[in-house]
Amino acid sequence: MDINQVCEVPLNNLPAYDVTKDKPRSCDLCARKGNDNEQAFSYCPLCDTVYCLKHHEFHLEYYEEVGKVHPTINMEQYELLNTRQSRVCTYHKDRPIILGCRKCLKMNCIACVSSIGTCQDGECHNLMSLEELVDQLNDEINKLKKGMIEKEEGLEQIFKFTSQTLAEYDNETAKIVRKIHDKRDEQIQALTSKYEQLENEYMENRLKTKTKVTDFLEDEILKKWSQIRNIMRKTESRAKHAHQCDIVSSHSDTKKEIERLIDEIMPSVQAPSVCKVRENLSGSCEIMLEVFSTDGFLIDEQLKLRPSKHLPKSLKLLRTVSLPASPLSTRVWASQILAAMSNQAVAMIDDNYLVKGSFLAFNNNPNAMEVYKDKLYTLVYGNPWKIHVHDLQGKLVTCWSHNDSCSFTTGLAITCDKVVVPDRENKCLVIYSLTGNKLSAISYPRFRYQNVSLCVSGPNKVVVSDCNLSQVCLMDISLGQLLWTCADVPSPLGVANYGERYVLVAADHSSTVRILDSLTGVVVSELTDSAIESGKVYDMDISGDRLIVANRDSKNLAVFQLQP
Repeated sequence: MDINQVCEVPLNNLPAYDVTKDKPRSCDLCARKGNDNEQAFSYCPLCDTVYCLKHHEFHLEYYEEVGKVHPTINMEQYELLNTRQSRVCTYHKDRPIILGCRKCLKMNCIACVSSIGTCQDGECHNLMSLEELVDQLNDEINKLKKGMIEKEEGLEQIFKFTSQTLAEYDNETAKIVRKIHDKRDEQIQALTSKYEQLENEYMENRLKTKTKVTDFLEDEILKKWSQIRNIMRKTESRAKHAHQCDIVSSHSDTKKEIERLIDEIMPSVQAPSVCKVRENLSGSCEIMLEVFSTDGFLIDEQLKLRPSKHLPKSLKLLRTVSLPASPLSTRVWASQILAAMSNQAVAMIDDNYLVKGSFLAFNNNPNAMEVYKDKLYTLVYGNPWKIHVHDLQGKLVTCWSHNDSCSFTTGLAITCDKVVVPDRENKCLVIYSLTGNKLSAISYPRFRYQNVSLCVSGPNKVVVSDCNLSQVCLMDISLGQLLWTCADVPSPLGVANYGERYVLVAADHSSTVRILDSLTGVVVSELTDSAIESGKVYDMDISGDRLIVANRDSKNLAVFQLQP
């Protein structure tokens, strides 16, 4: 075979084998810093790096501190290992590899040239010396390194900006906390001073009253009591020891004096009424005694102790409200119960649980509602969906579109001036401002084309129930993080927040409402009532100790009292 048929260069132009000794290897770490004069001392197979004596010591000390073992070998062992693995031809054990093809990167010794065949593409090999090939490959990598350097610089800029933002965030947080503490200390000091003033005034008034009562006892009671006792002793002594003539002669005066004392009007009782402290046995921390000082300072207005809500133990059905159509969502707004129905209307129910008629009317079914800052936000089905905002009088304030091609029932939640709506087509939670500006979208790959419900469980925290996956999740929309997942509720539908401590979850075709701990997502209790059993519960709401459940199939609202 003619060598020119497989190689692009004549054989005579190929490099000869250089038997001279290679230049000693320099330290890789020093070479990266531009210094290639430090001779290598050891090699670490795990790091694939050669080190000078100084960096060898640093390498050992570092991995000893982190508790890892990185054994090294000396350079003679490394050269022997490197020669055996990379420098000797596979087919000719006594020949070193000195050639390489620029196209296919296949390496050979000089004895392999006559039998290497053609390149991968069927054309001739572009053979060159190994050193020249390495130089060209390094040039190619160095060009790519420029892009990596630019990428690294960009990441460094982002890191610096993010670090600066975090530092500013921490400083601002500490500043606000200091302000909160200062304000707390000021209010505590002012409250303490006010209570001290109230105590002083109260004790001063008490002392005045006590002094009056003491004077009354001394001047009115004890004095007259002493007079009576003296007359009684004189009378008894005269009867026992006086001469009969003296008894007769003094009888008239003694009788008049006794009659005078008897006829005297009894002094009126001047004692303050005793205040009895009333204890509240219901578990709420409330001050039952109202005390006013001269400047009108009222204890009850200055100190209000509110207990956390207790875990409800049972349900008590208060009323079932029949509706003209199936309810899709329900909310309590300004003491009125609202029901979004499948007849494209929102009905209002008064305090007597009477349906007052259509409060709002739409061109399609209202799937979800939320009340926030005296505004009603309604998510209406369509292509696209629409979010309507109305005031207390039912006047439209604003409206915007939301893209979600799924036609199943969905949810709506509002927290910290952010409106959260699912986009099941793109598997995300879309976050809007209160006026409809799209702020962000949080990836939520769990979504399927099925019924979804939402509720708020604390600032920037939204509970998502997915009926198809039988999962209930808690999302932090400010961080875009999934905090917990609960798979213990089969086919969850309606969800409701209970005091930011618990989450109530209704299941498809079930008479049981599960209670989840909002911190962990663990089911801590269950509430059961047959009034929930009659249909699908797509939504429910809590107002005080009332639980309003929307039963879709039975076309009613069931109003329960949460029993502690």
